Amino acid sequence: MARNAPKTQTTRLQTTRLQTFAPGSPGYAASTSPRNTSADQAPALVLRPRSAEDVARAVTVARSRAARLSVQATGHGAARPLGPETVLLDTAALATVRVQAGTQVARIGAGTTWGPIQREASRYGLLGLAGTSPSVGVAGYTFGGGLGWFTRRHGLASGHLRAVRYVDGEGRIRTAADQAPDPLDREAIWAFRGGAPVGIAVELDLDLIRPGPMWAGHLLWPADVAEDLIGTWARSLPELPETVTSTMAMLRLPPSGPFPSELLGTPAVHLSYAATGDQGPMLRLRDRLLAVAPPAADSTGPADAERLGQIHLDPPSPVAARGGAAWLTGAAGNYAADLLLSARVGHAGGAAMAELRHVDSHAPVLDGALTRPPGPYLFHVVGPGDATSLPATTAAIAHSLQVASSLDTGADPLSFREADPRVTALSPRLAAISAALDPNSTFAFERLPHR
Repeated sequence: MARNAPKTQTTRLQTTRLQTFAPGSPGYAASTSPRNTSADQAPALVLRPRSAEDVARAVTVARSRAARLSVQATGHGAARPLGPETVLLDTAALATVRVQAGTQVARIGAGTTWGPIQREASRYGLLGLAGTSPSVGVAGYTFGGGLGWFTRRHGLASGHLRAVRYVDGEGRIRTAADQAPDPLDREAIWAFRGGAPVGIAVELDLDLIRPGPMWAGHLLWPADVAEDLIGTWARSLPELPETVTSTMAMLRLPPSGPFPSELLGTPAVHLSYAATGDQGPMLRLRDRLLAVAPPAADSTGPADAERLGQIHLDPPSPVAARGGAAWLTGAAGNYAADLLLSARVGHAGGAAMAELRHVDSHAPVLDGALTRPPGPYLFHVVGPGDATSLPATTAAIAHSLQVASSLDTGADPLSFREADPRVTALSPRLAAISAALDPNSTFAFERLPHR
């Protein structure tokens, strides 16, 4: 890859003093408490930038200490332990949101979570292509592809990423975009779109959608009707238009919470779905399932961004979780019940959740490393990741993925391997971009190989 002298573009963020937190300080404790609590974090130092210039200074600090610089916003995917050979960059203060209603583009700080973005966008009748949880960080989600409730109609969130203002491994502030003057920055935007974070992001420019009327909800049934419900759902999918995205799951409900009393502490069948425009196709799917068995809970109705963030029933508090996943071919619909029941959710040695997301999409998107789902289904299995439960969780995940192996497309679902310490191998193109932007291997990104 040819590497020209970079023509960098500095962001217009206010320059402030780089916050530094040593072990034992309150700021250090807050930054090393990720949403996924499976791995211990004890870096030599925590740095919290508020500007691109601060990020550049953080790179200098890490290099001066001969340390790797690891990046964390919310830590939903925190997997590998952080030790004294690492400096942690906490992007939580990079949390600006600016919506340009006329162009339907949001300029978003790299530490921002989806909740504030959706609240600001909704003022203009717009919506970001968020995932299932409003507490997930926009940067990590988008750089991993970004699978959400309107993927079928709009593709992955990464396919709507316009630009990234970022800092490279030598502390230079750059802008990745399709029309960037430097060819390396044009390669970088391709990489950021679902392939790999090849620099430390400061701001992202993301296209928003104007969804119009939205409908969403979740339904819960006891597990004894699982096989018939799952089969009915799978057989109905070929008739659903791209305006409907749905997920069928087996879910172990907690012993307390806002759920039907008869389901508390038991495995349950969980359908979550969302649609835009005409609610008719979604309601016809619902009617077919209700004909199999009446649900114990049904929240189907008009939706907004807040409702979309509730229907997947994600844990509201930090937890230790380990997950595994696979992108599956269209034939997976024929084996939906076998796949979901293979995880033995709620049984001794079983997983806490197994889901099959129907995300078949042919939407037009920007070119990138991963901007369309690599298969029409995503199979995802999750269990507790604490030390006591981890052996059983690991075995349950391995068993389910073995059951799915003949349907696997071979694509790596990085964002759905919660707290999995394995790393993926970069493609030759991604590896070349990463090496050009971080020649001294200063960065240590989660789930990506250390050179």
